[in-house]
Amino acid sequence: MALRKPKEPKPAKGSKTSPAKGSEWTAGRGFGQKAVTGALIVAVACGPLALVNATINGRQPQAVAQVAVDAPLTAKEQSAGEYGAAFVAAWLGATRENEGTLATYINPAAVGQLSATEWKYRDLAVVSVEKTDESDLVSVVVAANVEEFDMESESGATVWPRRYFAVTVRVTDAGLSVVGLPAPIAAPAKEDDAVRLAYGQTVLQTSSARQTVEAFLSAYLAGSGEISRYVSPGSEISAITPAPYMTITVTDVKSDVEPSDTPSTGSVVHVLATAEVSSASDQRLTTTYALTLTARDGRWETTSVDLAPLESVEPGADPTPNPSR
Repeated sequence: MALRKPKEPKPAKGSKTSPAKGSEWTAGRGFGQKAVTGALIVAVACGPLALVNATINGRQPQAVAQVAVDAPLTAKEQSAGEYGAAFVAAWLGATRENEGTLATYINPAAVGQLSATEWKYRDLAVVSVEKTDESDLVSVVVAANVEEFDMESESGATVWPRRYFAVTVRVTDAGLSVVGLPAPIAAPAKEDDAVRLAYGQTVLQTSSARQTVEAFLSAYLAGSGEISRYVSPGSEISAITPAPYMTITVTDVKSDVEPSDTPSTGSVVHVLATAEVSSASDQRLTTTYALTLTARDGRWETTSVDLAPLESVEPGADPTPNPSR
């Protein structure tokens, strides 16, 4: 018996059959691959730099780490330095018989057994104040000369070495308080590298610029003459009063450029002067001054007493000069 061939179902009226299609995502990816391939072909033709650019151009940009900038200390955080110094003074001066002001900062019972005699100190000063990251604690370093017995002396002599103490101060809206007790620490490391300064020229004694320096410093330090004669108009420089020294001798002057004896108005030269000064009782000191001179009407005048000497930006400049002997 012959089998009937099943009839294929007819499509419904109004409907049309369409050939199979890939998904839009697949087609988009294929198009993207073609585009990248084309870009790479062009990049190869243009050179290695274009090839690298075409390869990384489609990547997502990576996040860049932000540089953290330390916020300046607030007025209250700055006052933590003085608070820490006063705490160190109270801690050194407290004795069994007299606790002094120690109780202002901490319960004396927390200190343990106090000394029978006080630790004598002088020249107490704040060395540094540093804020602790993401905390209300401030680290304070205090220094003082503390009297101690000289262990190498057979006569029981005393010495006054410089000692350093670390103190932690808590700073809140309610006020200041100390955390723990002072901790003796080592002195800060000394920087041995010489700073290179910009004063590579020696100013001769016969130079008009040196004569201005000598006259200015004599008026500034010893009250010799009217200082306004040697100061540029508009510069707010006044002599030290009363004059601290009786005599002054300028022993050396160096400059960043060679000063002319007939300078044109507006010319500027920076100088570093070394001078020996003495008091009425013949006490002597050697000092250095960084000055800025400006020319006006053919002569040099002092424009400023600089707070710091001028550093050199060129290799091979003279290092920090030693005071003349």
